[in-house]
Amino acid sequence: MEEFQYQKGKLFCEGVDIQNLTRRIETPFYLYSYRKIIDNFREIKNSFALLSPLVCYSLKANDNLTLCRILSEEGAGADIVSGGELYKALLAGFSPHKIIFAGVGKGEKEIKEAIEEDIFMFNIESEGEWEVIERIARRLNKGVKISIRVNPDIDPETHRYITTGKKENKFGLNFSQAEKLYKEIKKSDKVEPRGIHIHIGSQITTPYPYFQSLKKVLKFVRHLQEEGIDLEYIDIGGGFGISYEETKPALKIKELVEIIAPLIQKMEMKLILEPGRYIMGNAGVLVTRVRYKKRMESKTFIIVDAGMNDLIRPSLYGAYHRIKKVKEPQNDSIEEIVDVVGPICESGDFFAQERSLPKIEEGEYLAIMDTGAYGFSMSSSYNARPRLAEILVKDKRWWIIRERESYQDLVRKEIIPQDLFSNRPLMQNSYLPFTKMEGSGNDFIIVDNRLSLLQNGREFALKFCPRKKGIGADGVLILKESSKADFKVQIFNSDGSEAEMCGNGARCIAHFAYLKGITGRRGSFETLAGIISYEIQNENRVKVKMSDPHSISLNIALSLGKESLRGHYLNTGVPHFVLFVPKIEEAPLEDLAPRIRYHSKFKPAGTNVDFVEVGKNILRMRTYERGVEGETLACGTGAVASAIISNLIYSLDSPIKVRTRGGELSVYFEKAGKEKFANVFLEGEAEVVYEGKITIR
Repeated sequence: MEEFQYQKGKLFCEGVDIQNLTRRIETPFYLYSYRKIIDNFREIKNSFALLSPLVCYSLKANDNLTLCRILSEEGAGADIVSGGELYKALLAGFSPHKIIFAGVGKGEKEIKEAIEEDIFMFNIESEGEWEVIERIARRLNKGVKISIRVNPDIDPETHRYITTGKKENKFGLNFSQAEKLYKEIKKSDKVEPRGIHIHIGSQITTPYPYFQSLKKVLKFVRHLQEEGIDLEYIDIGGGFGISYEETKPALKIKELVEIIAPLIQKMEMKLILEPGRYIMGNAGVLVTRVRYKKRMESKTFIIVDAGMNDLIRPSLYGAYHRIKKVKEPQNDSIEEIVDVVGPICESGDFFAQERSLPKIEEGEYLAIMDTGAYGFSMSSSYNARPRLAEILVKDKRWWIIRERESYQDLVRKEIIPQDLFSNRPLMQNSYLPFTKMEGSGNDFIIVDNRLSLLQNGREFALKFCPRKKGIGADGVLILKESSKADFKVQIFNSDGSEAEMCGNGARCIAHFAYLKGITGRRGSFETLAGIISYEIQNENRVKVKMSDPHSISLNIALSLGKESLRGHYLNTGVPHFVLFVPKIEEAPLEDLAPRIRYHSKFKPAGTNVDFVEVGKNILRMRTYERGVEGETLACGTGAVASAIISNLIYSLDSPIKVRTRGGELSVYFEKAGKEKFANVFLEGEAEVVYEGKITIR
């Protein structure tokens, strides 16, 4: 692992000190070397260059989008075994025309998706699978290319769980079955047999099993040619072994090429490779902290914060991984025989047994080596442990390429049926997690309610929005599941009334969903005012696509007893009445706004009231919000309303900056007609204030 070396007593990944990373990133975490991934891929590609292979990276080894993107940018194809891997491969930038779909049990939905994406080829493994592919291809009226996976009955002398080319394995067909199926497929006008596929196992460190397999396949291919079946591609799979122990060398790729190239050239076929472990395995480490050192009568245990749920290979395969101290041991360091174990409630939770290691103390950091492949991709949340962060290093820079999961992520797809507990309050004697957020001074209590823990949003808002007896907020945002968008949000004002839309609340809920991993940087959510889309601009800045303004009515005369005034009405998701004033701080908000809000002209719903001062390239605004029944520090829908009316009355062009007492907002729009607007966006900050729990009694 050339990119993981000690420098001045500290373990580095490329140019990054791993000890320093542990001060920034919570352990355990996975750490990958960009340079090692590139070097490993190029070694395979260059070694096989005389055969001009299609090198399809095997996503099952590690399907992190960033790592896959690195390889797609290098020109790699993708070897996939599920619809989920197809989805991730396309997201990572792999061309569908370089995607091979393998696997013994492909589902109809997965097959349909792959055919619709026009992938390069299926590696099929049974007559039943061929029938499904043919039926779907006919229904979609699309041509499909296939290889048949043959089982050459070769023992690669690896762990029995990762042999795949012996007759007792579930993979592939024997030669007589394959011949029969090739002849049947050749009759189809939709499915075309183009290749033959073998994959004899994983972690193979000698070239001879490949040679033996190819000799059998060469004989079979010649026989097929005599039967009128000409194949173009030979896919020899992957399984190239790496060195997990100093005394056990990796597969020598150049030696493999020297041995098998003459056979492939005799076949006059194009080569496909499916490496995974060889590219990713020694490009990653698992960094973990020692929690305790426990001495027993016959054993010494080093108990670390990583567990078998994070790296299952030692428990599942008895796999050996070298373990290094992040702080380099001195030459005269005392060694001791220890078991390195995790905190999982299983005796199989170990990383090393009876291993001689330099003396390790509590609080030290260890690197479990060669864990880039089948580490994170086989991890789980067993024992309700959030899955780990993944970090990529390139030269002296590093990036988080997967954030550590939170406790909320553990339950994000679980649902508690309300009617199952209809005879008693679900939240009685329990607690409810919440997040307090603010957008330009407009503050909200946010509840992730996908588990249906909160059943009455109105009562919740009335109880917890008061600032002297509750948490204090302008409103409550309740996130729910949605069949129409990424999620749904219910908005309750502090008086318990439900709002159709809230611009500042929209930015807050969007940022919340992003921070919790519910959606990515772009997403959409459902409101009473329609589907709202958004984009996270940077750490705290969010841009939200608002509803198109409607019901615009200019120069409305209002009679307020002995007084009368003129203003402008429109709906930007919620109703607003806009009044222009010469000086915003002298606006009679406390006197006029409540009377306008409840004016008979706006019955039954009432309206929000915005006082606006037009300045040079900026608006200054104060808003009286219905539901809050008072002035708020900012109002997003009010900012949009003020900008739209300012365009109509004062010809201000997009974008328009709106300064509120809580901060500055930007409004973007396109004119779509005399009083019609489209592509209206609101941009501003949305920040977490704090997180907490509410006890419900």
